[in-house]
Amino acid sequence: MQMSVFKNINGFAGKYEKLDKFAIFCAVHLLPTMLAFLLLVAAVKHNFQMFLYPTLTGLFSAFVVSKIIYIFYKEKRPARLKDTKLLIPIPKNPSFPSRHASLVFGLSFCLFFYNEFLAIIFLLCSCLVAMARVFCGVHWFRDVLAGMIIGFGSAILMYALLNYINL
Repeated sequence: MQMSVFKNINGFAGKYEKLDKFAIFCAVHLLPTMLAFLLLVAAVKHNFQMFLYPTLTGLFSAFVVSKIIYIFYKEKRPARLKDTKLLIPIPKNPSFPSRHASLVFGLSFCLFFYNEFLAIIFLLCSCLVAMARVFCGVHWFRDVLAGMIIGFGSAILMYALLNYINL
């Protein structure tokens, strides 16, 4: 099943130049754009915590939880398949879970504790990042789904931790 979902998404790569460019932007540049925008909003609202805790949650998801999973589970990327249409460079770390998805979803879910409207916008952007990573040929769909689950769990953990230490 994972192969068919991947082929249905990646099968559109290379067919429409504008769609490819949009997917490449989402897969590579949307995450830093989201972070810069969140920093700007936090600065305007004079609420640095709105930037700090969601960003830390995303980083924890991507560079702690995902890294631990990489130690025990090494999944090859779909980019290694002969008929994969690759639009961006292949990352060096294992495919499962998606580090990008873990980061953007951790950030977005944690943002719900500060600004629900912005969190919904960020969740939509996170879905674009996740699907673009599949579209561009560097992740299986389950990789980004696992990243979403890790991001959600990390946000819940951050919320519990912040409540425990009363921040």
